[in-house]
Amino acid sequence: MEDEAIVDTLYSILRLNVEDHDSLAEVLVTEAWKRLERLSLPALSKFALCLYKQRRHCSPVTGKVAHIVDMKLDSIEDIRILSVLMISISDVISQNFRDRLLQKAEQLLEDKHEVHFNYAKRILQFLQNIKLRYHPLLEKCNKIFLKSASHLDIHSISLIFGLYEQLGFDNAEFRLVAKQLLSETIDDCYDPETFAKLFSTLGPIAGSNVRERLLVTAACMAEEFSGYQVLVILKTMQKMKCRNSHLLKKMASVLHKHLDSYHVLQLVKLTQYLVVLRFHNLELFAKLKMLLFGIASVAVENIHKIHPLEICFILHLFSALNYDPPANEEFFESCIQHLTSNLSCFETHHLVLLGHVLAVAGYFPPVLIKKIFNISFLSKLDSQLEVLSDTLKQRVHSHLMKLNRAVCLECPEFYIPWFHERYCQRVFRNSSSRVNPLRQHVHRMLTEILGGSNYTRISVLTPYYYEIDFECILDENKKPLSYMAQNIPLDDVEGVHLRHDIKDDGRKALPPGAQRIALEFLDSKAFTKDSRHLKGEPAVKKRHLEMLGYRVVQIPHFEWNSMALSTKSEQVEYLKKHLYGTQ
Repeated sequence: MEDEAIVDTLYSILRLNVEDHDSLAEVLVTEAWKRLERLSLPALSKFALCLYKQRRHCSPVTGKVAHIVDMKLDSIEDIRILSVLMISISDVISQNFRDRLLQKAEQLLEDKHEVHFNYAKRILQFLQNIKLRYHPLLEKCNKIFLKSASHLDIHSISLIFGLYEQLGFDNAEFRLVAKQLLSETIDDCYDPETFAKLFSTLGPIAGSNVRERLLVTAACMAEEFSGYQVLVILKTMQKMKCRNSHLLKKMASVLHKHLDSYHVLQLVKLTQYLVVLRFHNLELFAKLKMLLFGIASVAVENIHKIHPLEICFILHLFSALNYDPPANEEFFESCIQHLTSNLSCFETHHLVLLGHVLAVAGYFPPVLIKKIFNISFLSKLDSQLEVLSDTLKQRVHSHLMKLNRAVCLECPEFYIPWFHERYCQRVFRNSSSRVNPLRQHVHRMLTEILGGSNYTRISVLTPYYYEIDFECILDENKKPLSYMAQNIPLDDVEGVHLRHDIKDDGRKALPPGAQRIALEFLDSKAFTKDSRHLKGEPAVKKRHLEMLGYRVVQIPHFEWNSMALSTKSEQVEYLKKHLYGTQ
């Protein structure tokens, strides 16, 4: 067979969805490999695409293709050929070669001839593959999309938005154009697959009228959605902060028939979406919980068959919801052993998120902690954060701070310093006041119980920057101690801002037998929906406050709200019992 015919035949076989391990496909790949040097650039790009579709991303033959592209790069003058090659070899290129490819792509995108938007999409895909937010190319691709706007359909716009989101890129002009184009197609979306893409792309940017039409259409189409499409709708509702009860009920009715078909990662994500959306359905959650517990049991026996990233997602769910799976200790230890043996599978920022997930559950693997709290690792993390979206960047910063705090409090033997003082000061300086009517009401009652406003403080920042609703100090006889007597200023944010240094004026040593009390009101976000089960973060906060020397009193919202019709004296009595530990 001629060189070109071999590549064309392989391409046709793959388009017919013949299994990758089919003997004919294998023979054709081997034969084309032998003739790589002789292939024309169009044939080379088509063969590279075949390898990419077969998921041979890091195979020796892909490396050989990359070498040939490196040698012939200066002679490539067709952006279509270059864009296909860039995607196909993206996993096997050096940084220097990457930079040359970017420069060549910029040059070809500046061609006076019109560039098809599909080629620009491939360039975005390449940037996503190498996880690089390279603005010069992003801007050029965006201009091509704007010029080609009238030719973009729902599928193309959905893909572009997805790539923009992953690359942390946004363009107001393209968003407006896409919003207009997509809004005009709502009535033409009859199949579930297309509508799910429309909903996920248009929903977060739609105005109120269009948004309502999307919700109504989604509810009408709910029974037709596949399991994957249900996940797309719920993920988008989470992004939209939309808790439309009618649509959520429709999704729940559909979910029951799909639950058994979801794989591990999908079950974890589904549970996360429902928790964030505060969805009411005890039956559904009970079934999900049973499935997840079953997954945990199977995971222990088949830990080496599960990808480390999937294990991380499973751990995140149990940690965040504060659930103990069957054989809890064995489950976590098996997962940790497998994860720490495969840390190279994780991006730098993913390791921070993993460390925080384990810390919430009370686990601090020395290998992971020492890897994260290392100057070279933190420098690499800073560089990587530059190309992440602002939302993910903030999340990673927050989780690193929380992990740093947890290690300082729970693992002093690691000798990890607390280095988030300035970060926390900046966060609290930029945050709005949380002194709400409930706090003011409770503060007045505490003043009455303790004998004056000088015996309690409101919105206190503790060492390591936990904020607590109220603080008071009781002596060994459970008599309140005055803050004025200790020269601690009142009603002054800076005055109550406690540093972790015990020499700080706001952190005087207590008299023998005295005890600091932290009084916390827990709203519905602190509990799993429709239950009295405390989530992971509030449980960790209680654990850490106790390490800081507090006796922690947590008042659940369902208990306090049940006293809405009670008299003031009954509410005061309730607080007294909790405050003095006599309940």
